Amino acid sequence: MAHAEKRGYDKKARKWRWRGRYLKPDGTWGSVSRDDSKQPFYTERAAREYAAGLESDVRRKTFIDPRSGRITVAEWAQIWIESVELANRSDKTYRQRLRSVILPKWGVIAMADVSEVAVKTWEKELRTRYKPRYVKSVMSVLRVLFEDAATSKVRGDNPVPTLKSRRRGRYKGKQQKDETVLATPRQALLLARNAEKMRGLVGYTLVLTIAYCGLRISEIVGLRREHLILDDNGQGCRLLVQAQHQYVDGKPAQVGPKYGSSGSIILPAFLAELLRQVLASHKAEWVFTGPKGGKLNTTSFYEEVWRLWADGHPAMPDRLGRPSRLPYLEAVAGIQGIGPHGLRHSMKVWLDELKHPRVAVEDRMRHVLGGVEGVYSHTTLPMELEIAADLQALWEASLKVVVDRREWEAPSRPREKDSPKLISQKSPNLENQDQENETAA
Repeated sequence: MAHAEKRGYDKKARKWRWRGRYLKPDGTWGSVSRDDSKQPFYTERAAREYAAGLESDVRRKTFIDPRSGRITVAEWAQIWIESVELANRSDKTYRQRLRSVILPKWGVIAMADVSEVAVKTWEKELRTRYKPRYVKSVMSVLRVLFEDAATSKVRGDNPVPTLKSRRRGRYKGKQQKDETVLATPRQALLLARNAEKMRGLVGYTLVLTIAYCGLRISEIVGLRREHLILDDNGQGCRLLVQAQHQYVDGKPAQVGPKYGSSGSIILPAFLAELLRQVLASHKAEWVFTGPKGGKLNTTSFYEEVWRLWADGHPAMPDRLGRPSRLPYLEAVAGIQGIGPHGLRHSMKVWLDELKHPRVAVEDRMRHVLGGVEGVYSHTTLPMELEIAADLQALWEASLKVVVDRREWEAPSRPREKDSPKLISQKSPNLENQDQENETAA
């Protein structure tokens, strides 16, 4: 039964200190010398009543050992991170967030001493230093860390508020501006033409494969020859998503697709033909090779390659003034700042605008459709063939003549003699171009 024991005389407070004794769930005696406010017990009654409350928690099976909360955040994080089952990239992200942001702030603090007010204040400070998406990621890791601590009886609650529990403070409406940059089929074509100037047919087809198949860049890098079925046997030409490229322990490796989202994607006719040409242009095992024919390197791909394709770049001669391998690239108007994943989002928007069944669109995106709809809805071959036909129509429409000063010059690839000539960005309309030709004659 809970009781109190005299511990010693506190000369500073000029009072006797007491501790409470109580029976723990395993039948052994536990002791507690401070209350929830970390204040010592100066009366026998206060110590006995607090100990009695702990025994009540033991009977209700809600008991949390006060000593468990004295473990520091750093000590708990070391135990916790090894218990969480994560994919390689997620594991790397969790550890980075802990190492660089969370532990420098909370590492030496006891788990029981972290309050909700302190966490909210810290989150507010983070928003002044980092982008919203990064802050959201950090808080997500911290929230899971404390949620598991509460489940493991390290502390009684989770001090990291969820979105639904944030009721106080200034009202924040829904974000009005979508940060994702989307491309039209025409803009995707112009982006591909820029890629063609730097990386030829491989770069050209790479951009269009992302746009019309919705692949992630890591899946593009990990795409092998055997993942392409380019002979139509009545099921349509196919691209199989079975692996992605990642760095595991600092070394390049092939792992399963993100969230296990493998799948078979039907190809529009134009893309199947482009992929045949790509495979015929080299003998490498990878579909999209680097400049020297090896596996595509993503270490500096975004800054040194992709950004030039999307945002443009002036021609750069070498030290002797001779033309370099980097030609002049016109920025694609309206999609500056777009990333490869923006093209994946774009394909989803195109299919939604075409009113295709949601189950077929999500299946092409390799998403899991939840709820009753996910249980009873199924994708059929006619649905897939209709998607391929509509994507082919979008492609053909993107090739049509557009008389607009914002358009770019035609690709260097040879075209049929009877195909319509595209208007250069420098020639705003057909009439001006005809006048220029007559004057030159």
